[in-house]
Amino acid sequence: MIPVRFKGNEKDMVQKLCGDLLKVKPRQKNKNEYKRKLIRINEWCKKHIIIDGKSLSFKDVVKADFETLTKIVSILERENIPDDDKDFLIDYLYKERFSDKKYRLEFMDSLGITVCPYCNRNFVNSTKERTMCQFDHFFNKDKYPLLAVSFYNLIPVCSSCNHAKGEKEIKYSPHDKKYKTNDLVNFDFSIIGMDYLFNDKDLKIELDGDKDFNQNIKAMMLDEVYQLHTDVVQECIKKTMIFNPDYLDYLCTEYKDLFDSKEELYKLVFGNYIDEESFGKRPLAKLMHDIYEDLFDIYYGEKFE
Repeated sequence: MIPVRFKGNEKDMVQKLCGDLLKVKPRQKNKNEYKRKLIRINEWCKKHIIIDGKSLSFKDVVKADFETLTKIVSILERENIPDDDKDFLIDYLYKERFSDKKYRLEFMDSLGITVCPYCNRNFVNSTKERTMCQFDHFFNKDKYPLLAVSFYNLIPVCSSCNHAKGEKEIKYSPHDKKYKTNDLVNFDFSIIGMDYLFNDKDLKIELDGDKDFNQNIKAMMLDEVYQLHTDVVQECIKKTMIFNPDYLDYLCTEYKDLFDSKEELYKLVFGNYIDEESFGKRPLAKLMHDIYEDLFDIYYGEKFE
């Protein structure tokens, strides 16, 4: 639902992460065996992973963007990495290196992600001491062990989504740059009881997803879990009734020294970000944006912006 993007210079960031992931640690045990296994996997990759006439090294696979990963998966469907290397890739490189607090924090910080990209409901950000997320492998690591540490195959998600998805295959990856959030899903609501202003159970949240994204909705049970947030929709309705466009203009003028922009005022009044690029900064930003858009059109015939 919410895109995942590396901060700053993406190429440089991914290059540094790769170097830190694969380097030999000063106190690492069995250093020579570790190097031999990396060399063996690297040789296998160069022999078998050939895309557009170019042989890819193991480092290339680790750094491969999502579009390239889909091509690698097609190759792995025909011939996968030997079982002898599977345990090393999953149990050591992934489980050991990504359980390292310092590296895990470095990886999360490079993404700058705050909210689960699958559901946009729960925080997954980090403190100085620990990360709050779990990592989902978009392409299953047991089926495709070579991709166990591929950065664009790792999605930092909340425990609810990770548990709900399990080993299910889904269509949309937050690393896929072909899509924008508003192209994938839109929220709406319906009134199912007359007392909806005082009883949020008289409201129902509806998700209208792109045909590919519907598989994500089903896998993460988003239709069901979003019904927990009908109270948010109720608040949106009441705030829309109070903060009409004329009143918002008045607040902008009266308190112009408090806000750098109208968007900042909206964030304060309506409790969330309103631009698509910021949906990943706070839980339920996409839901609230869509509901306010509908309400402003219904009540005032104006755009929510």
